[in-house]
Amino acid sequence: MDTENIHFTANADYEERDTQALHLTAGQEVTSGPADRTWLGWIWASDSSGRNGYVPAEILEPLGEDRWAAMEDFDPTVLKVRRSDAITSLKQIHGWHWCQNEAGEQGWVAAYLLKATV
Repeated sequence: MDTENIHFTANADYEERDTQALHLTAGQEVTSGPADRTWLGWIWASDSSGRNGYVPAEILEPLGEDRWAAMEDFDPTVLKVRRSDAITSLKQIHGWHWCQNEAGEQGWVAAYLLKATV
């Protein structure tokens, strides 16, 4: 994941509705499904409790037979944004930015929702 610290303005409203997102801790095992065709570099994964979601492929270590281990913690939180929100990207990966808003809240925001601040 690249470190960014680039300032953006949200160009649209967006709020994630998934309440069963897949949080990973280093060493946790998951099974994989298909890679995302829209967001290259993200893989569908499921844990033993039935939670699932997309995770960046590079944080997963193959164990064989569609089983993987997380090499680092992963927080899938998607940041709620409103048009014109000032947002700072702290890192980005495969078309998504880990951002912080002015209230200090953090989460993922898709690049298409962001406009670089000049």
